[in-house]
Amino acid sequence: MTTSQAPDDRWTALGWDEEWCDAFADLPGVAARVGRVDRGWLRVLHRDGDRSIAAPTSGTSPVTGDWVACAFAAEPPHVVTVAPRRTALVRRDPADNAPRPQVLAANMDEVWILHAVDQPLRSGWLDRALVVANGSGADVLVVVAKADLPGAIGVAADVAALAPDVTVHATSAVDGTGVTALRARVDGGRCAALLGRSGAGKSSLINALLGDTAHRTADVRTGDARGRHTTTRRSLTRVGGGTVIDAPGVRALGLWEPADGLALTFPEIAELASGCRFADCSHTHEPGCAVVAARDDGALDTDRYHRYITLSD
Repeated sequence: MTTSQAPDDRWTALGWDEEWCDAFADLPGVAARVGRVDRGWLRVLHRDGDRSIAAPTSGTSPVTGDWVACAFAAEPPHVVTVAPRRTALVRRDPADNAPRPQVLAANMDEVWILHAVDQPLRSGWLDRALVVANGSGADVLVVVAKADLPGAIGVAADVAALAPDVTVHATSAVDGTGVTALRARVDGGRCAALLGRSGAGKSSLINALLGDTAHRTADVRTGDARGRHTTTRRSLTRVGGGTVIDAPGVRALGLWEPADGLALTFPEIAELASGCRFADCSHTHEPGCAVVAARDDGALDTDRYHRYITLSD
């Protein structure tokens, strides 16, 4: 590695640590972190500043949050290779008829699923978000945004009922509720990726975390609580002692290889499934299915069962 990157606060805040140092020991070029991807060009953040650089023409396509080895002295400056990812937020690519994965963000320590008080709470979307987030390898938190609005306590309770094994955190960019606690979660070089529908308040939350208006926000349409697509590209922002990855509002959350995410989202069903007679049990009709037996005798909540089966299809 052709860089002398001694630890400093700014570099550490980007997530650089001894593990990344070891990973880059055999990689050619200067280590940097991808802050944004834009039509074949990357905005990368490194110890000496931020700059634009050409994306690699082959191999792994970098995404926001990736650590990359860069040839800054080349013409044009370009990314040589992408370091192996620790975590990745992956969905099925909604723009392609042929099934393939789409990586939304990489190397985050936490995924914050945002739901705004003024949005309809759809269990199907929340379940999919939880499966995708749990499958990323990162810790998961549900953030109930706009907690200054009427009904916030009830909405938070409804979210907690749908996601009983996940911490639910209420926050408001207007009055500052919960902002300090969220900021503390990314201290020490940790990174949080935001996942939410349009209008969930992602950019407003980042503004509150920053304490300024660095992220432009837009009005929300009345009637459906959707924003006007203020965030158009995924971007990594330095927040205090860590980073946050913002992203455009996500409507479609197709699942890609969801087994791990399903098991973590519905842990009681995963535990029951270990007692099924058949290893490939679909938990719908097979004899000796421990999941169906628990549903029928009331040990497993029927709504949780049906939500799980819907996602398993």
